[in-house]
Amino acid sequence: MPSSHDLPASGDPDPQVIPWLSSPEALEAIDRAEAAGQATVARTAALRRKIGPDRAAAVLSAAAARGKAIDKWGTGPWLVTDRGIQQATDRAIARYKSRRVPAGLEIFDWCCGVGGEAMQLSDRGPLTAIDRDPKIAEMARHNLGVHREQQAASDVAGWEFRSTVICDDVFAHHPPAAAWLNLDPDRRSESNTAGTSRATHCDYLQPPLSDWLPVAKQVAGASIKLAPATQLPEECHELGEREWISHRGSCRQQVLWLGEASPPGTIRATVVTGDDSATSFAVDQPQLCDETDTCEAFAFDLDPAVRAAGLSESYAAAKGLRALGGPAGFFTAQQNDVDALAQPFEVLWHGVADMKKLRQAIAAIDGCVSEVKIRGLDWKPPTIIKKLGRREGKKLTLLASRIGSYCGAILAVRP
Repeated sequence: MPSSHDLPASGDPDPQVIPWLSSPEALEAIDRAEAAGQATVARTAALRRKIGPDRAAAVLSAAAARGKAIDKWGTGPWLVTDRGIQQATDRAIARYKSRRVPAGLEIFDWCCGVGGEAMQLSDRGPLTAIDRDPKIAEMARHNLGVHREQQAASDVAGWEFRSTVICDDVFAHHPPAAAWLNLDPDRRSESNTAGTSRATHCDYLQPPLSDWLPVAKQVAGASIKLAPATQLPEECHELGEREWISHRGSCRQQVLWLGEASPPGTIRATVVTGDDSATSFAVDQPQLCDETDTCEAFAFDLDPAVRAAGLSESYAAAKGLRALGGPAGFFTAQQNDVDALAQPFEVLWHGVADMKKLRQAIAAIDGCVSEVKIRGLDWKPPTIIKKLGRREGKKLTLLASRIGSYCGAILAVRP
């Protein structure tokens, strides 16, 4: 999503393509290309003849990526690149994060990318969004305009704040002491020229931590978006709160929060389940939970954010759950008294993970396994479902994990 102050900006062969992308002519061409579906050789050739090869390439790229933008941000004439939207924060998470920013503060969004977080931040206070890539900055400017039009049409408070998008080095625009800093540093390792994986060590962040941390410490507050597995020095833990956020079944990001509302040393896990719905669990001191090798009436699979934050035992202790064989596996309790950070399952059968015994138990229940969840075992769910055979009956979930010296299995249903 972002481009840093010492990464090269990606330019277009035709400099006129950049401002043209958000023109009515370009947006109409993108709309037509999106409606037509996958580009054929004939349609591509016709478009190249009509508007030129550089503009045609930009139109087809934007049309192909728009579907992903709609999936993340909802309906709208969004303008994005494929990589830009892949790295952009989706609307539900961006809205949740924006609500943690004090209303009315001036906001600086460094490395804003195509505008995923900038759009929601623009509802909280005056916004200055900055990215070094001219095409990306133009897309962010367009998307902010679309967002403002949508907000104005729906009478949502907040759209009256001014917003500005600047194409420049972020360090040329330092936020004042009373402002809020939002930053999404690039997390791709320079050594990975294919760009297929992300670095997890803070030394590979661009801009580097040593450059942005002093700025973040001097403002009223800051939110730094990181990959879930990013390792930060102890200094960062002592300065503020670290939060892991999940959405749609996976942990999407880690955030370092600095400011008065983010007590140092706090660890938080949050699941965002909708535009205005989120559930959090936070501690400042980790807790231990009890362990057992006996499954009770309910089994629980903890949310990816809880596991990524290292809060499995703390959450289990707070909710009265016991770890089945250890905190890396599933949890159990006699009662179902959890929130959205744990998925409950009503236990119908539990025992050793033996295929013959499992088939017998499934037949006795008159069910079929439609879902398999694995912890600590080298099992492939599609293969297991195929081996279990039955295709009709009550839909069951198979939970399998190592419990002490044996492999345990649970047949359950979602309540």
